[in-house]
Amino acid sequence: MTVVDQDPPSSRLGPSPVPTLEGLFPRPHPSSETLFKLGAAAMVLGPLLGVPAILLGRLVLREIVSSEGRYTGDARARLGVALGWAGTQVYTLLLLYVIGATSEPVALVVLGAGIIAGLTVAIGASTAAAPLPFAAAALASRRAPWVVYPAVAGLLSVGLAGFITKRSADERVRREALAACEQARRSANEALEAASFDRARSQLQEARSTCVGVALLEVTRTETEVDGREREAIQRRDEEEAARKAQRRAEEERERGARELRAAARFKHVAPEIARDLQVASARATLRRWEDAQAALSRVELALNEFRGTDVQQAEPCAALLARVARLRPDVDAGVEEIRQRREAEERRRRELQEAAEERRRLMKEAAEERRQASLRVQCCDGTLSPSCLCARSSYRGCCSYHGGVCGCEE
Repeated sequence: MTVVDQDPPSSRLGPSPVPTLEGLFPRPHPSSETLFKLGAAAMVLGPLLGVPAILLGRLVLREIVSSEGRYTGDARARLGVALGWAGTQVYTLLLLYVIGATSEPVALVVLGAGIIAGLTVAIGASTAAAPLPFAAAALASRRAPWVVYPAVAGLLSVGLAGFITKRSADERVRREALAACEQARRSANEALEAASFDRARSQLQEARSTCVGVALLEVTRTETEVDGREREAIQRRDEEEAARKAQRRAEEERERGARELRAAARFKHVAPEIARDLQVASARATLRRWEDAQAALSRVELALNEFRGTDVQQAEPCAALLARVARLRPDVDAGVEEIRQRREAEERRRRELQEAAEERRRLMKEAAEERRQASLRVQCCDGTLSPSCLCARSSYRGCCSYHGGVCGCEE
C-alpha cells in the first residue's frame, strides 16, 4: 500500500504572505488616544462628547480589526468607548430623573421602559425560539453587557426614584397646604371673634386656595357665618348710633331749654340798660351828635347780639328794641359818614395849605441862596479876593489880571 504524502493545510490555502515591517512592528492606532480622551471627557460633559466617542470608537475598532495586526490600541479604544457610553448613560439618566421628579407620568414612562427592556432581554435570553425583537435584545446584551444591563438597571432605578421623589414632593406640598389651610382657618376664626370681618374674609380667601374636601366646606360655612355676623354687627351699630343721636338730641333740647331760661333771665336784667342806651342814642341823633349816637347804638347792638338765635329775640320786648335799632341805624350811619367826609375834606385842605406854605418857604430859601451866591466875590489863584468882580458876572475878563487869574468863588 502506497502512502501518498498530503500537503499541509497551509499549502491548500495559497502562498504564505510576505512579512512586512508594519506586520513585524505594529503601532498604536492614530485615533485610539483621541478616542480615550473623548471618552474620559464624556464623564464630565456627558452626551456632548459621549456620542462622538461612541461613533469614533466604532470606526477605530473596525480599522484595528481589519488592519491584520498593523495597529494596536484595541484595549485603549474599547475603554474610550466604554467611558463614552458610561458618560452618556449617566447624564441621560440624571436628566430623566430630574424630569421624572417633577412629572409623575414621565417617571412612570421611564420605569415602564426599564421593565419592558428588562423583560425583553430576559425572554430573548431564556427562549431559543424567541421572536426577532427579543432575540436581538438578547444578542445585544451578550455583545455589550456593559451597555445594556446598566441601561436597564438605570431606567428602573431612575424611574422608581423619580416616581418616589415626585410622590414625596406632592405629599410635602399637600401637608404644607393642609397646614396653611388650618392656619388660615384659625386666623379667620380669631378675626371673626374680634369682629374684624375684612381680615376674616381675607384669611378665608387664602384658606379657600389651600383647603380641600371637608375643610373647604367648613370654609364656605365660615364665610356664611361671617356675612351673618357682619349684618348683625352693622344692625347693632346702627341701633347704637340711633340711640346716641337720640340721646344727643335730648341733651341738646335740655341745653336749649336751659339756655332759653338763662337768656330770658339775662334779658330781663339788661333790658332797662339797653333801653337807656337806645334812648341816649336817639337823643344824640336828634342833636346831630352822630358819633356819640353811634357809640351808644353799638352798645345796644352788642347787648342784643347776645340773644340772637334764642326765643328771646322773637319776644315782643326784644323785637321792639331791634326794630328801633333798625330805624335809627341808617340815620346814624349817614351822619357819621357825613362827619367823616367833612373831616377828610378839612384834612385835605390842611395838607394843601401846609404844602403851599412849604413850597413858599422853599422858594424863599432858594431866592436867598441865589442872592447870597450873587454877592460872593471872585477868588484869584494867588489866594486873594477880587475887589471889584462878583461871581454872578457872566464874564470874568479883567478880573485878577495881576493875581494869577480866576480860580473860583469866595467860600
